[in-house]
Amino acid sequence: MTDFLKKIFGWKVGKISIELFSVWHFLYIFLIVGFIVGGVFLLKNKPQKTKKKTLKIMIVTTLVLYIADFMLQPFVTSDFTIDIDKLPFHICTLMCIVSTFAQFSNKDWLKEIAVTLSMAGSLMYLLYPGSALGGVSPWCYKVIQTMLYHGLLLAWGVLSLTTGEVKLQVKNMWQPLIAVICVALWAGLGNICFNGGDHHYDWFFLTGSTFPFIPKWLMPFVVVVAVYGVISCFYLIYWLVSRKRNKKGISQNLDNEVA
Repeated sequence: MTDFLKKIFGWKVGKISIELFSVWHFLYIFLIVGFIVGGVFLLKNKPQKTKKKTLKIMIVTTLVLYIADFMLQPFVTSDFTIDIDKLPFHICTLMCIVSTFAQFSNKDWLKEIAVTLSMAGSLMYLLYPGSALGGVSPWCYKVIQTMLYHGLLLAWGVLSLTTGEVKLQVKNMWQPLIAVICVALWAGLGNICFNGGDHHYDWFFLTGSTFPFIPKWLMPFVVVVAVYGVISCFYLIYWLVSRKRNKKGISQNLDNEVA
């Protein structure tokens, strides 16, 4: 049974492999974007109750994927161990847990933080899926799981906004910044506690080992600025879209009054 499970979930190395910005990388991005766009249109005219239920199913599915991965990890690795790097010290793994609580919470500020950080982390990963690269088959469990996981997390964030379940307010932009700093501190604690001997982890890319061309002392600041920069872009896009919709609504009301 063990050999059978290893054959299913183990790494598959062959002539075809997924590399950065390869056709397989772009194919995954295309499928994820297509799923999100399809979800936007399918939920557009649905009752709010259906929209909320769909979001709950999506985030619970994401959480199940995350938890189940720990049980399947021994069959993925060659030495029958669990990948410690998948502990919730990265922004994406941590946000899966936070977003689940946020989805079932009535706290608007928590939902806003969870959505913005989840979208930023998952989007940045999908553009550079470092842990899914390295000469492995694009269709092995390692790649499919992480692409599906990050894709669902991104989709949950986007659909939370498009369905109106979560609204971004410019006056609250300071909250995600504090949250990103907290994630950095949490990841830093993980790096301190788990790194030693032959083991080295770079949660939230704070140690500088993932991007050696950036000075180590500068890396924490670079990460915080980069992630918050992406989040700021979300606020800008959301504000522009909302402003355009408001103007369109005012114009239609004026036309109706004239008619």
